[in-house]
Amino acid sequence: MALQAHVTPVNQISEVQILTMLRIMQTYYLNVDAVQFRTDLKEKDLVILLHEEGAIRGFSTWLLTEHEMPEQKVNIIFSGDTIIEKAHWHSLALPIAWGRLMLSALARYPDRELYWVLTSKGHKTYRFLPVFFREFYPAFMKNTPVFEEALLHSFASHRFGNRFNPATGTLTASDKAQKLIPGVADITEARRKDKHVAFFERMNPGCTQGDELVCLARCHPDNISPFIKRYLKT
Repeated sequence: MALQAHVTPVNQISEVQILTMLRIMQTYYLNVDAVQFRTDLKEKDLVILLHEEGAIRGFSTWLLTEHEMPEQKVNIIFSGDTIIEKAHWHSLALPIAWGRLMLSALARYPDRELYWVLTSKGHKTYRFLPVFFREFYPAFMKNTPVFEEALLHSFASHRFGNRFNPATGTLTASDKAQKLIPGVADITEARRKDKHVAFFERMNPGCTQGDELVCLARCHPDNISPFIKRYLKT
């Protein structure tokens, strides 16, 4: 059965749904603290819930905020906890739902630039970027432009404080930080043949300890990959 995506305001998520989301996180990550999970969830605006015959099989949290830069004010989509059960890793339900939300945010604020910021603990999260966008940063294909690098550093420093290392573009994990359970999505020699995966590992060598690579992409119809754009038109 294909996954179905449902966008739900955070304040309408039931206790049963929260417990299911927490259980899925704890299946794939170590050090998932229930109190912190709820705190992070409350801060978000929306949750994309992925259902299979009524059962939650994954989710992604969403926050739309604004960030002041010297040249202009921009809108930022910040993705929080995101997980899909392994049996559904190849589903397009999440990127399609996410893309439609992005287009709705663009329509609400047509005169303001919109960027997506996400932090990647694992290569599978980072691999979402080349599937969805033509250009994103950091990437092996080209250097990060001056404005995008300044925006990434400014937002990450504002949100994460001294956890963010501008020299590496990563968030340093604490001893109690969430990290993928070994064996869930290890970077194998076969996966290193993918240039995006090899680049992610080079940029975030501490990923197995929970370090996160801070990434950014401009949200604009011209920057959506042709592959995803076909699905967003349906």
